[in-house]
Amino acid sequence: MSIKAAANFVFIKVIQVVAAVIVWELTVTALDVDPRIVPAPDAVASMLWAQLISGAIIQAGWITLQETVIGFVIGATLGIVLAVLLSEIDILRKILQPYIVALQAVPKVAVTPLFLIWFGFGMESKIALVVTILFFPVLVNTMAGLASTSEDQIELMRAYGATRWQMLTRLKVYVAMPYVFAAFEVSLVLALTAAVVAELLGSGTLVGLGTLIKIYDARMNSAGMWAVLIVLSLLGVMLHGTVMHASKWLIRWDRKA
Repeated sequence: MSIKAAANFVFIKVIQVVAAVIVWELTVTALDVDPRIVPAPDAVASMLWAQLISGAIIQAGWITLQETVIGFVIGATLGIVLAVLLSEIDILRKILQPYIVALQAVPKVAVTPLFLIWFGFGMESKIALVVTILFFPVLVNTMAGLASTSEDQIELMRAYGATRWQMLTRLKVYVAMPYVFAAFEVSLVLALTAAVVAELLGSGTLVGLGTLIKIYDARMNSAGMWAVLIVLSLLGVMLHGTVMHASKWLIRWDRKA
């Protein structure tokens, strides 16, 4: 994308946001909406600015971001490693697959109270939920990617005398990478959601963005909640953009990426 095209893209997005804010302001004013239900944009902006000045929302965002990223790294690593093992060892796949399917069917939010009991109200319980949410999409997509290697490609590697390890590291891994990054695009945003949900259910002394939402909800401060939601949206866009750029750089050889 050229500099001019990028500038036009940013300009269009800014115009869209400004137009949405104007419509929001006019609607709230015209309908005389109770600010406890839907606050006006200026009230949300004032609340967001106050949180930025105090540093509360920055500190809370940093805590939530740590939970998300640490959980993402652990969950993605476990999912990829197990996917490789299941793809390469048939007997292991036959043994573990029924249990994986059964665990995948369990609603992940339902086990959050157990994580709070097992790991406490600190960061560990939030990371555990993020790992659980992220693990299965990465596992399934990686296995699908490894299995998508064509027989022609495998036969060609065998003809050149490639070992099983060489076929995995020099062929199957590259075929699976677009599938893995596709899982990352979806899972990283889900990981952020999981961290916030875990904070809503129990935070202890740590104050993340989910905790701020809970505090403002108890005070019926809708403007505060909307301000936190804006920050969460920006974090989600930032994380998704990071994965997209990493995907384009790491698998730039793939025309479909």
